[in-house]
Amino acid sequence: MKIEKPAMFVAGRQDWGIFQRPGAIAKMRNEVCTNMGEIQLVDNAGHWVQQEQPESVLKLLLDFLGEID
Repeated sequence: MKIEKPAMFVAGRQDWGIFQRPGAIAKMRNEVCTNMGEIQLVDNAGHWVQQEQPESVLKLLLDFLGEID
């Protein structure tokens, strides 16, 4: 399955899960989400980034949605 619509990856910079498999995010970006923009790592947040830094996540989402057609 490929996702060809605009996509964004958001995670907490301290989320250990994003570092479990080196190269996994790049592989996802190249093979599955072929229209993925920047990878956004939010400072001072772990796995529950949307709860730990809600204002930062909201800004990223609004900026992303404002850029797509």
